[in-house]
Amino acid sequence: MESRCYHGGEGRTRMKVLHFAARDWIALVLGVLFLAALIVMKRLGI
Repeated sequence: MESRCYHGGEGRTRMKVLHFAARDWIALVLGVLFLAALIVMKRLGI
Protein backbone atom coordinates (compact mmCIF):
# COMPACT_ATOMS: atom_id res chain seq x y z
CA MET A 1 0.00 0.00 0.00
CA GLU A 2 2.89 2.36 0.67
CA SER A 3 4.30 1.77 -2.82
CA ARG A 4 0.97 2.99 -4.23
CA CYS A 5 1.14 6.13 -2.05
CA TYR A 6 -1.91 5.15 -0.01
CA HIS A 7 -2.24 7.39 3.02
CA GLY A 8 -5.79 6.66 4.13
CA GLY A 9 -8.04 9.38 5.24
CA GLU A 10 -11.12 10.24 7.20
CA GLY A 11 -13.30 7.19 7.69
CA ARG A 12 -10.58 4.79 6.54
CA THR A 13 -9.12 2.08 8.70
CA ARG A 14 -5.41 2.01 9.36
CA MET A 15 -3.03 -0.85 9.89
CA LYS A 16 -2.23 -1.46 13.55
CA VAL A 17 1.38 -2.08 14.52
CA LEU A 18 1.56 -5.21 16.66
CA HIS A 19 3.73 -5.27 19.77
CA PHE A 20 4.77 -8.13 22.04
CA ALA A 21 3.03 -7.90 25.40
CA ALA A 22 3.93 -9.70 28.61
CA ARG A 23 1.33 -12.40 27.95
CA ASP A 24 2.94 -13.10 24.57
CA TRP A 25 6.33 -13.68 26.20
CA ILE A 26 4.71 -15.94 28.81
CA ALA A 27 3.00 -18.00 26.09
CA LEU A 28 6.29 -18.28 24.18
CA VAL A 29 8.21 -19.45 27.26
CA LEU A 30 5.49 -21.96 28.19
CA GLY A 31 5.48 -23.32 24.64
CA VAL A 32 9.25 -23.77 24.65
CA LEU A 33 9.16 -25.44 28.07
CA PHE A 34 6.40 -27.79 26.92
CA LEU A 35 8.37 -28.71 23.80
CA ALA A 36 11.51 -29.30 25.87
CA ALA A 37 9.56 -31.52 28.28
CA LEU A 38 8.23 -33.59 25.38
CA ILE A 39 11.73 -34.06 23.97
CA VAL A 40 13.12 -35.10 27.37
CA MET A 41 10.25 -37.55 27.94
CA LYS A 42 10.77 -39.04 24.47
CA ARG A 43 14.47 -39.58 25.17
CA LEU A 44 13.75 -41.17 28.55
CA GLY A 45 11.12 -43.44 27.01
CA ILE A 46 8.27 -42.14 29.15
